[in-house]
Amino acid sequence: MPPTAIPIKQSHAFVVHRFSELVSYLLDRKATSTLPTLTALPKLENPNDAAIPILDPSSRTLRLGEILEQRGIVSDEDLHLALAEKLKLPFVYLADFDIDSQALSYLPEELARQYRLLPIALLDGKRIVVAMDDPTDNDAIQTLAFVTGKPIEIVIAARSDILVAIDRYYRNDISESSTQSINALFEPESPSVQELERQLAERLSQQKPIVRFVNHLLKSGIRRRASDIHIRPTEEGANLIFRIDGTLVDISCFNKTTARGVISRLKILGGMNIAIKRLPQDGQSRIICDGNTVDLRLSIMPTVEGESVAIRILNKQANLKNLDDIGFRPHELNLCRELIQRSSGMILVTGPTGGGKSTTLYCMLQEIIQQNVSVITVEDPVEYRVPGIEQVQVNTAAGLTFARVLRNVLRHDPDVVMIGEIRDRETAQIAVESALTGHLVLSTLHTNSAAATVTRLLEMGIEPYLINATLLGVVNQRLVRLNCPDCLVEEPPQEALHRSLGLSAAETFYHGGGCSHCNDLGFHGRMAVYEFLQVTPPLRQCILQAVDTDKLWAQAIQDGMRPLTQNALDAARQRLIPLSEVYRVRME
Repeated sequence: MPPTAIPIKQSHAFVVHRFSELVSYLLDRKATSTLPTLTALPKLENPNDAAIPILDPSSRTLRLGEILEQRGIVSDEDLHLALAEKLKLPFVYLADFDIDSQALSYLPEELARQYRLLPIALLDGKRIVVAMDDPTDNDAIQTLAFVTGKPIEIVIAARSDILVAIDRYYRNDISESSTQSINALFEPESPSVQELERQLAERLSQQKPIVRFVNHLLKSGIRRRASDIHIRPTEEGANLIFRIDGTLVDISCFNKTTARGVISRLKILGGMNIAIKRLPQDGQSRIICDGNTVDLRLSIMPTVEGESVAIRILNKQANLKNLDDIGFRPHELNLCRELIQRSSGMILVTGPTGGGKSTTLYCMLQEIIQQNVSVITVEDPVEYRVPGIEQVQVNTAAGLTFARVLRNVLRHDPDVVMIGEIRDRETAQIAVESALTGHLVLSTLHTNSAAATVTRLLEMGIEPYLINATLLGVVNQRLVRLNCPDCLVEEPPQEALHRSLGLSAAETFYHGGGCSHCNDLGFHGRMAVYEFLQVTPPLRQCILQAVDTDKLWAQAIQDGMRPLTQNALDAARQRLIPLSEVYRVRME
């Protein structure tokens, strides 16, 4: 029996070589070869030469082994027998091998041809045995492991045998119904090109490898704490990108055939029309990952390179933090608790999209429901499921808008109403009226500062006296990226940055240098920083006079509001965030 194999590349933990077990399995199928000695190969004294890149006169970079094969010095089989001995891997005669159709189903034909490899068997239903002509092709191994989601056992086969086996086994997989569909092209009543494309796209999307790949892709994003998954088209295919802690991270790429199958599969999951490729589409889906139900919002946009996909991940069963744990300073925490105990009025949370506003609202709601009150939320979409709260999801396409739901909610005897977002004048008007009629209203608004919230409401047509009578407080917030604690290093001096923030050049700050724990990003997780505006009597006078944002901000500072940038700077001084995050907060 050949000696124990060594991994091709130690860093590829997914390549598992249990050599003795694998060879025993292959011998049972009578497909392995007794490996020849090196001297048995004609005119090839050193098999190491088979991996030396040289330039062929035809101007294409070839390996020496390929050139020797082309010139008839060695055969394809002899070349790969020598390679098998060099790498201490089994050599397989595919013509005599009983290939497992289940193993074959894990990989699309396109990828098999591209990398000249073939899944031939399953070991214990967990590991896939793959015949390759070049087991040093790390790109092929990585792609195969990602697509199948299983450990890989590598064996070597002649290139010609692999190509013949691909033709034989994949073509046998063509069903009678698909053959009839192709024949229909030549019949008088053949379907339109669009219908045929739809049928082919649907068939591709239902292939087991594509289904498995899409499931793996989605679950991988959820497990890596991604908030969004992007599939961006390129000339060669598509790039897979995750947004993790607010940063776009390149994950992988795949060819055009795989991209078409993936996008078609996602369209089916999202309830979209797979035949429409030139118009934007939106959809929703749901997946169970590690026992949790996760909702997905899908958006498909046509671009010049092809269809682009964005998937928002909404883990509704994620554990929400307590109000004490979301970053409020003691004074702000006490103020927040005081305001949410009011029986009427309006509290607004502001900031950019993806700034954590909804999470802050839900943390408030978790404390409110402990007061034994009736709480109804109107959201688009419902981002978290909270026991004890009645939650309504807006459906604009069906005519169920924020304004329409709110009119009915007020007849449902609520004590507290949470509105996912105030988007227009009508919704703002109903929110204010609700706060005037004995309800506590919580909602979000897109503004850059707490003081700008008043200006924004005035611009939406809300009268100053109504804002004065209802607004209790405004929380303005940003999400900042936390330094990875495992690779914390001192930041080099940044004179311009220090000067722009009014800091001494001698003051020291820290950032993450990048390590395996944070995928070399230097960041791990996010936290919120806040400014909390309480509507004091002096501020109410400013609101009634409809003064501009700068005067409102100055009055809020005078009344004790701590600015957002100052709170971010405090976090940087505690080594929680880098100075660059403070600058980003200030510029937003």
